[in-house]
Amino acid sequence: MKQDNKTSLSDTPFGENINDFGTERYVNGLIKFIENSSAPITIALQGEWGSGKTSLMNRLGRALCSDDNAPFLGVNINTWEYSMMSSPEMTVYKILARLVSELTGENTESKKKVSKVMRALYRGGREAIKMIPGMNILIEAANVSTDLPGEEKDSSLSELRDELQRVIDNRISDSNKRGVIVFVDDLDRLNPPVAVEILELLKNVFTLNSCIFVLAIDYEVVVKGLEPKFGKLTDKNEREFRSFFDKIIQVPFSLPVSSYRPMDFVLDSLVSIGYISGVEKGDGRIKEPFRQIVEYSVGKNPRSIKRLINTLSLLSCISKCGKDDYNDFVNTRAGRIANFAIVSIQVCYPKIYKMLALMPNFLKWDEAIATRMNIHIPKEEEENFGWEEILEAACSVDSYLSQRHNDIRNLLVLIQATVATNNDIENTDFENNLRAMIDKSSVTGISEPIAESEVNQKRLIDILHKKVSELIKAKRPDIPRIQQKRNTGNGGLFVYYPDNKSMEVIFRPKVANDKIACEITLATSVERPQHLIGKTFEDMMENQKLGEAMNSIDRSLSPLLKEVYYFEGRTYPESGLGTYFNNFSQEMKFRVDQGWLPDHVSANAVYWINLKSEALFSDIAVIETIADVILAAYDYRWAATHLN
Repeated sequence: MKQDNKTSLSDTPFGENINDFGTERYVNGLIKFIENSSAPITIALQGEWGSGKTSLMNRLGRALCSDDNAPFLGVNINTWEYSMMSSPEMTVYKILARLVSELTGENTESKKKVSKVMRALYRGGREAIKMIPGMNILIEAANVSTDLPGEEKDSSLSELRDELQRVIDNRISDSNKRGVIVFVDDLDRLNPPVAVEILELLKNVFTLNSCIFVLAIDYEVVVKGLEPKFGKLTDKNEREFRSFFDKIIQVPFSLPVSSYRPMDFVLDSLVSIGYISGVEKGDGRIKEPFRQIVEYSVGKNPRSIKRLINTLSLLSCISKCGKDDYNDFVNTRAGRIANFAIVSIQVCYPKIYKMLALMPNFLKWDEAIATRMNIHIPKEEEENFGWEEILEAACSVDSYLSQRHNDIRNLLVLIQATVATNNDIENTDFENNLRAMIDKSSVTGISEPIAESEVNQKRLIDILHKKVSELIKAKRPDIPRIQQKRNTGNGGLFVYYPDNKSMEVIFRPKVANDKIACEITLATSVERPQHLIGKTFEDMMENQKLGEAMNSIDRSLSPLLKEVYYFEGRTYPESGLGTYFNNFSQEMKFRVDQGWLPDHVSANAVYWINLKSEALFSDIAVIETIADVILAAYDYRWAATHLN
């Protein structure tokens, strides 16, 4: 059976020793260190989100605790699970309850003894003990009752540790293990003060022989968690922050991100989703530009790389489900390289991608796009600003983009070198190919409110003029001619009849409710012939030609109004419906019944196309919807003006 390509990569941590980004040496060294460590000891795995801390924990657990022959017992605590829908206090409670339960194992007698010592500590009334961070919560975690009589009053914290130590020693002896490794994951996803409280408890209560703690937490989280105690980090108090960290963490291990070698993983993944072939994986003309794109965007972060591959895979699936000019270009080597770069910009630098969506030919970026993106350019320097200066100005107001400015520039230069011909700023293929790729990739962008300044109304009208006219001509070669209206930010068409009269169509795009709403007004207003004056709508519909005309336009419009999510009609509060009518004839009947059309069979129809981005108006389905509405109105108007 043929094995199909995968369409996505899971964001779950790596579970096998494959595609490890070249970290085998570091992982094996850490395993060897833990295997021969004197306990108690606490090791911190440090690294930014998505850098592979959980994957590393999984590998350590698999190597050291996975089966009966492994040297250690393993305990896994995922702190993030216990913080869901919980207050900070309840989060600590849940985490400690799980920790006590895991350390004492299934031995009910052991649980009772630990609980007895903790009850005695609490009932002893020793303020110093009760003030230990998290002590009361720890007592509750072991299901301690504080009102049981007859308990000892001279117990101490050392007795609690002794009881826990005895339980752990018995478990180690019974299972013939060297010790216990407690893996505490996702501490850096907790509220920092809560993470610090957990660290204090581990230090004050769980410092036990034969017990090794491996924590996923970064120093930066500790700094944020200690700010309520020490204030903002400065050169003067940095030592206090560092001393706290060093007191709890004996061995910090920073994931060797700078030594990661991700390209084998990237290329294997691109082969697995069918974006490149196995042969191309070894082709330097593919490998080198892809390596540069990865370096300039997602870098060596495994989670970001997976997101990039998955986004690219989804767009490839969409592309394969239709045929247009985009497919022809993107299937070339240059097209796939450029598309990979554009999607990388979308994933890593959404603000720059937004600028590309507004004006794909970045070689033409000027003060106009600066104004639309609210980028400040000194007035006296506007004439000397090219695309590189616009990019620098856009990056300068964002600390992250400012740090990555050179990488973003390099990505755009790579796109230019890959797609443009002869460095020609006016090259139409360059602009058209970029726009096609950006239009398609817009479906995987993060939605955010649309500003009025971000919609190029004249360009949108140009698209509608061109594409709608072409489709109408293709569908109805019998139409004598179509004349485009003057584009002033609004626009439209005059669709002519054989008698040289025309039906007017008006396009009015604007931003409304975080969408681009293009109003389409159709000149379907038709005066009543003399013999229909004074008639009700029902009486008028008895006219055979008018009835057929109404039924015909309804057959076209009703499915659109009922099923196409972005197509809406005019609403009438007076109707009590709270929404628009589901067909043309119902709307006209309502208007006639209200006495609004005493001299007319019908009024002008108004509909709206509501979409999240300007690029979506180029979609063939949207263009076809608009063309079908216009043709339905065109045929109706002809029939309604030629009644018996």
